Amino acid sequence: MADTDNAQYYIGLMSGTSLDGVDGVIIDGNTQKIINQAYMPYSEQLKDSLRQLTQGGQTSLQNLAEIDIHVAGFFADTAVLLLSGSGLVSEQIVAIGSHGQTIYHQGGKYSMQIAHGALIAEKTQITTVADFRMQDVAAGGQGAPLTPAYHQHLLNGKSGMVINLGGMANLTQLSGNQVVGFDTGPANTLLDNWIKRCKSLDYDRDGLWARSGLVDQALLERMLTDAYFQKKPPKSTGPEYFNLTWLDKCLSGDEAPADVQRTLLELTALSVSQYIPAGVDVYLCGGGVHNAFLVERLNYLNLSSNIMDTSELGIHVDYVEAAAFAFFAQRTLAGKTANLTQVTGAKQTRILGAIYAI
Repeated sequence: MADTDNAQYYIGLMSGTSLDGVDGVIIDGNTQKIINQAYMPYSEQLKDSLRQLTQGGQTSLQNLAEIDIHVAGFFADTAVLLLSGSGLVSEQIVAIGSHGQTIYHQGGKYSMQIAHGALIAEKTQITTVADFRMQDVAAGGQGAPLTPAYHQHLLNGKSGMVINLGGMANLTQLSGNQVVGFDTGPANTLLDNWIKRCKSLDYDRDGLWARSGLVDQALLERMLTDAYFQKKPPKSTGPEYFNLTWLDKCLSGDEAPADVQRTLLELTALSVSQYIPAGVDVYLCGGGVHNAFLVERLNYLNLSSNIMDTSELGIHVDYVEAAAFAFFAQRTLAGKTANLTQVTGAKQTRILGAIYAI
């Protein structure tokens, strides 16, 4: 049973561009420590619907509404699962911070996350804060990444870099009071979608298939010439840009499938590593940490840096982003800003999120 004396508990819910399911945590708002954590995988049918929605770009309003309701149910069920294993009851939770599921993101113009906060609030009977990105976008920002503000909290004055290897890769570098953060490009999304196409698998376990192939230097160079990799921050991206349609335009058609997978892994490793300064402490998080070959390549390309993961900062690699949105919900209800203008490019800091009160 959790100690409830003077505690204020918050739930954080997150599903990233890998489209695999919902990560959830309960945090103690006083200490920011995780009290409980849980993961609820999406059904295969929902994964397929989300892939079509994010990469196909066309759907009916009815289909969009039905998927929104379905995803909101998964988010609410994750909150219920968290509570059932925590020794807490819903009345002890101040609020849920729900990132939702991004289905469209065009930095600086628009960002859409489904899993409507009103539906989560009604199903759980807990006040829910959602739609964190659009206030930053409306203020002229990219709307992403938002997590550097939480990474700054995690590092607690230390210099270092936090790199999230989700569907996309984003980094936060802290040096003194200076914070730099942006999306470097794809991390797992192309790897996952290519193995799904070729082998009907959701991901390349430990990078074993990639390890069996060879880097196709011509393909790698074609991919690295994409304008996104040359663009200076602030910048953000998503699977609506880096997807199989994008990859197909880079392929000659003669590549061996395993070589493509190996080259995609090298694309991730190189596009991340070009921003890692020599000698910096690096803390990895996100699903890509479980890809042993990707982590091996990052270590090889950054021999003078100390590559660790966020467990060294006291938080499990799979739950950093969920914890961030619990943290942001707490800030929202306290009337505190959460975006970093030097990261997103917004003209001013803003209180983020729409509140669905119970």
